[in-house]
Amino acid sequence: MELYITFFIIITSIFLVPIILKRFNIPGITAIMLAGILIGPYGLGIVDIDEALKTFSTFGAIFLMFLAGMEVDNETLIRGFKRSLFISLFSAVICGIGGYYIGSLLGLDYLGALLYGIMFASNSVGIVYALLDELDMMRSKFGTILLGAVVLSEVLGMILLATVSKISLNQGLEGSVLFIIQILLYILGLLLLIPLITKKIFKRFEKLHCRKIHFVLLIILISILIGEYVGIHPMICAFITGVAVSEALTKEEHDILLNNNLNAIGYSFFIPIFFLTVGMNTNIRMLMNLDNLGILVSTVGGLMILKTLSGYLSFKIIGCDRLKSLYGGLLTIPQISAPLVVASVGRDLGVFPHSLFVTVVVMILITSIIAPIVIRYLVDRYPPTE
Repeated sequence: MELYITFFIIITSIFLVPIILKRFNIPGITAIMLAGILIGPYGLGIVDIDEALKTFSTFGAIFLMFLAGMEVDNETLIRGFKRSLFISLFSAVICGIGGYYIGSLLGLDYLGALLYGIMFASNSVGIVYALLDELDMMRSKFGTILLGAVVLSEVLGMILLATVSKISLNQGLEGSVLFIIQILLYILGLLLLIPLITKKIFKRFEKLHCRKIHFVLLIILISILIGEYVGIHPMICAFITGVAVSEALTKEEHDILLNNNLNAIGYSFFIPIFFLTVGMNTNIRMLMNLDNLGILVSTVGGLMILKTLSGYLSFKIIGCDRLKSLYGGLLTIPQISAPLVVASVGRDLGVFPHSLFVTVVVMILITSIIAPIVIRYLVDRYPPTE
């Protein structure tokens, strides 16, 4: 009985809260996270985060990134790759240097400041994709270029993080170079092999849509398992797999497989639970328990200024108008996965004190909840032109 009550509360929250908060112009993603804060252990304590909920949440994150990969127009992505790469590197350099400087001012040593720089340079693909999709920008040229840049930034951030971790663990520069080569071979292998295999399997099961879905789920899990062995974050593995599978599909197969099946599986259950769990894991009491408010102000303020400025300048350089350039910067502000991973590594290595780890968690809370509300308000008031 308790299990059914728990899932009744979860589904009710996912269904009703976005409908209620939509009247106040609050995005659905933010509404679900707020619902998670309300019903979670740090709110009313109605629902606890058990292993089952963690598992559903993990699959939600994986589904989100896989669907993000499938939604990407590969031709547009290839045509806009140079622009995405430029935006990614330009923003990463500005934000990385700024983050390193802020970390140094906060009293961190060289390694800690370097991790702070990596945290600032990285992006959280999941929430950026969800925002683009909700704002109906995903299939635009602007949305594809931005998503490509965000993905490249997160991949670069995860590579740098893993490299720094290996060096700090005395695995040396040789081990780091080998790791980077393994990552590149892994990505290339997925992009070459998955389309070939997918075309053959789909031809064999031409009229059996369930078999196709089972195959796709199997491919995702195999990619993640191999990626885990290499040392790549599962969300990146899922995204690359989505891009590779999409490359193998015809327009009709893409629409049937994506819209009628995978979208229904992901967005009706797993993905909302992922965002709900993010809210449930958020301890809002941390806002009142910070020992040093200056750390929070410098971290959140520095991140928002650097992300907005670097995004604006990079989009302006490639020829976008002022409005799109501004949105290009604002849409990179929301953070969830990347900063938390970096902060956890910093804490485990002993270079991030507890107060700094708490600051990062609060930063995630502020950027993932407040920023989408502001962005949604601006986009509704000043919609970008195609």
